[in-house]
Amino acid sequence: MTPRHLALAAAMLGLALRLAFAALPLEDHLILLEDDAWMVTAIARNVASGLGITADGVQPTTGFQPLHPLTLGALPYVVWRDDPAAGFTASLVLCALLAGAVCWPLWRLANHLGGDRAGALAVALYALNPTLIRLTVNGMETALGALLLTTLAWLALCSDLRRPRDALGLALLSALAILARLDAALCFAAIGASAGLRGMLAFGRAPAAQRWAAAWPWFAGAAGYGIATLILLAPYFAFNRQVGGSLGPSSGAALSFMQSYRGSFNLSNGLSAIYQTAVVYLDWLPSLWLKAALVVGWIVGIIVVLRGQLARALPLWLFLPLPAFYYGYVLQQIRERYFVGTSIIAIAVLAWLAATLLARHPRLRWPIGVLLVLIIAANSSEAVGFFNRMRQHPELTQPTSYRAALWIRDHLPADVVIGAKNSGIYQYYAGRTVINIDGKLNHEILPQLEQRTLLDYLRRRGVTHLVDRETTMARHVMFYSADFGPAPMHRTPTITERFAIYGRILQAVFGLADPPQLDDPASFVPQRPFSDVAQVVISFTRPNDQDNPVVVYQLLPADAR
Repeated sequence: MTPRHLALAAAMLGLALRLAFAALPLEDHLILLEDDAWMVTAIARNVASGLGITADGVQPTTGFQPLHPLTLGALPYVVWRDDPAAGFTASLVLCALLAGAVCWPLWRLANHLGGDRAGALAVALYALNPTLIRLTVNGMETALGALLLTTLAWLALCSDLRRPRDALGLALLSALAILARLDAALCFAAIGASAGLRGMLAFGRAPAAQRWAAAWPWFAGAAGYGIATLILLAPYFAFNRQVGGSLGPSSGAALSFMQSYRGSFNLSNGLSAIYQTAVVYLDWLPSLWLKAALVVGWIVGIIVVLRGQLARALPLWLFLPLPAFYYGYVLQQIRERYFVGTSIIAIAVLAWLAATLLARHPRLRWPIGVLLVLIIAANSSEAVGFFNRMRQHPELTQPTSYRAALWIRDHLPADVVIGAKNSGIYQYYAGRTVINIDGKLNHEILPQLEQRTLLDYLRRRGVTHLVDRETTMARHVMFYSADFGPAPMHRTPTITERFAIYGRILQAVFGLADPPQLDDPASFVPQRPFSDVAQVVISFTRPNDQDNPVVVYQLLPADAR
């Protein structure tokens, strides 16, 4: 078989595996997927039902990646808007098709870098990676975002921003990729920066009289590309500003706030982000630093083997470290699905490296073939291990949340208003108005958290019931409500302040300064019990933790006690 035939076979097998994952029973998806999956599908269903861009069916939201749920993601609910089970399965099937389609631009990207062999290796590593299957077939924007980001990376290498047509085409694709997943803005920045660097090189290499003439087309192309992309994104920013009062989504602001306490700032955050990439299963290594050493070794190998060709992929080199830095040290967010795009680009680079070695040393075809099989086997073994770990995990909550959602649907009145911190499953299955109270889908929440007025807000909004894990809900409401006692006023640190915190931590490691003093929610001791404001209506025991059930609370009137 030719490399093209092998790539096609791997892509078809990968598509079959993705469709099989989409067809798993709900009880498996409740173990394997995040609550965010049902947040996004709830928005898509509301859009298809004519309720607008809303998660709870009442209030507009900005806390999501807009392109998928407002377009393709809404299509299943045009047909199955009143059948949550069929609609969710159809949504997963759609994601499986989009994730399978990633093989095409990935083939073209790797083929552009290293020929047919690189294309076949890249497609095999991506298509047969169970972790990437789980992370993309999730009802969310991840698959569409991966498809557009991979296409953007490929066309960025094939285009010349000095040509207006190429600059405008890449601007349109960049805007779509950013609307699919906002972190595609990092790739957009890398493409613009690479054009700027090429302009600087042209300026330095040209004779003195011709420097600006040589550099200007690159600078103008980068500026035109950037301006055109921002113009295309202007309606999205305007919507966020009108609805939520800021240019960014409410989810980003809420997560930044909640991840700005003690325990979120660690020097190893960036390293953790690096090994969250799903290229090769590395958890068999006993230390995070050994994982980092392996990554460094891979980088050295790329420099040594590809040293004469590195400039061809300048946008990729600028992009690859950005997600680890951005999520690790700016947002303190470390989730595997945030690094799907990074994983795909890294797979293309790894395939390019392997294909270059094969071209120079044909005898390596068997060792590289065996290594490919071992990588696929290790990744597959990790997928089985992940499912078993999640099934037995003490924090497993979503199967119980589903039971609670059905109870709410069957037992609470149609006009009830419910508050939930992890709200996706309840918004999707309960058939009642469920507002989000951690801020991800509700722009009104963050000011309440900062001012510690959450309890007052719940009562103003007419919330009569709360649902979540018992301890989680009680701690959340009490900590962010001044009614339960004083606590330090807390706000989200600026970017400069975050870097200053990391600088202080680094100085403390070497004994040059004391560690920074950061607010710690665990130090808060409420002065009154949560039972003063809410009473338990019904509890649902979680499978692996009997002490912290999912609870439906009834919120008591302000003058009850």
